[in-house]
Amino acid sequence: MLCVLLGIVCLLGSAMNSASAQSPTADAAVESPVRDSAWYDEQTGQILPVEVEDQRSDTENRDSRWTGVSTTGGKAAKAPAATTGGFSWGRLFGWLMLIALLTGLVSVLVWVFANSDFDFNSGTIEQSLITGQQLDQQTRQRMEHLPEALRDTTVNPRGQAEKLMQEGQYNEAIIYLFGHQLLLLDRVHWLRLARGKTNSRYVRETRRSEPMTGQRLQETVASFERAYFGRHEISQSEFERLWQQNEAMEQDIQHASSPKKTGAA
Repeated sequence: MLCVLLGIVCLLGSAMNSASAQSPTADAAVESPVRDSAWYDEQTGQILPVEVEDQRSDTENRDSRWTGVSTTGGKAAKAPAATTGGFSWGRLFGWLMLIALLTGLVSVLVWVFANSDFDFNSGTIEQSLITGQQLDQQTRQRMEHLPEALRDTTVNPRGQAEKLMQEGQYNEAIIYLFGHQLLLLDRVHWLRLARGKTNSRYVRETRRSEPMTGQRLQETVASFERAYFGRHEISQSEFERLWQQNEAMEQDIQHASSPKKTGAA
C-alpha cells in the first residue's frame, strides 16, 4: 500500500515539473511584439496611445477661393465678398478735373474750327458765294477783314450787286460787286484778306496767283474807287462790262484744275 502512495506522489511531482517547464514557452508565445518599443508601458503592460499634432500651417488666406476645402473645418471656402467703391472727396475731385479738361478741349476745338480758314467743304463754298443767298459763318467772319464800306453781312454781296444792277443803282452795285470778288478770291487763296491792306495790294496778290483774274480785279477796283471816293457816276454799259468780267472770273475759279493756289502774301 505504501508503495502505491509513493508512486502516485512521484507521478504528481513529475507532472508539476513538466507544467512549470512549459509555462515560459506559453508566456513567450503570447508576449507582445511591441514589448521593447517606446509605445509599450512595461508597468501596466498596455500600449500607449500616439497623439499626432496637425502640422498644416493655419494662415490668414486659408479660406481663399483658390482652395477647394477650408483648412479649418473641411467646409467649402467662402468666396470673397465683392467690394464696392465708396464715396471719397479725392475721387470726386478727379472726376471734376476730368470733366473740366474735356470741356476745355471741346471749347478749344470749337473755337479753332470757327476761326479757321480751312475749307471743310471743298468745292461747295465757292458755289454758295456765287449762287447762294445766305452767308455761312466762315464767310461772315472773313467779311470783317473787308474794307469798311464792304462789311454788310446781312446780304450775299453778289446777289445784292445783281439786284442793284437791275434797279439801275450802279454806284451802289459796284460796292457789293467788289466785296464779292474779294471774298471769292480769298476763299480760293488767290489773295489774303486782312485789315490795313490796300486795294492795289489785293490786285498784286491776285496777279501773282492768276494774271488774268488780277487784271479783271484791277478794272473793278478802278471803277469802285472812282464811284466811292471820286463820286463819279458809273454808266450802265460800264457796269455790264464789269459784270461780264465777274462771271468769267467765277467760271475760271470753278473750272480751275487747282483753285487752291497760294499766291497771297
